Amino acid sequence: MSESTAKPLEANGVYLCPVCRHGQIAPMVLMDTYACNFCRHILSLDVVHQTARLEDSAMTFRWQWTGTNWRSLSTPPVSLTYTAIMLAILLVTLPPALIWLGYRIFPPLSSDPRAHWFPLFWVGLTFFAHLLMILRIFAGLLPTTPFVGLHFRGRSHRVP
Repeated sequence: MSESTAKPLEANGVYLCPVCRHGQIAPMVLMDTYACNFCRHILSLDVVHQTARLEDSAMTFRWQWTGTNWRSLSTPPVSLTYTAIMLAILLVTLPPALIWLGYRIFPPLSSDPRAHWFPLFWVGLTFFAHLLMILRIFAGLLPTTPFVGLHFRGRSHRVP
């Protein structure tokens, strides 16, 4: 199914699995449910409300079909609080500050000016690594689906 064209949810269609986002769900024979060919979860579809519900779990998980992909109805919207923002700022600034403090208290023993570049490089690398981690958590800037596709590529989709 092409992701560029929005299609309504149909009873006999084949769609991307909302649970694993890797396999496809298709109707099960002689049942009103659907099954994923990859993760083997069983779902029921509500064509009127364009929703899917996970049936083989004690927890209630629901998704709504947007025409091209699934949107979770089970997770509440995430709001950033002042505490989370302060913790993010501390996580980005505190580790590089500690490395810089160690560099200032215990400078390199060599008098060669080239010996002083590595601690400063390490401070910058630590800052950007922690900043990237925070951006990934809060804003979702790095996609995760290519990593899942690379992880499962080349494996057989059949259970022995």
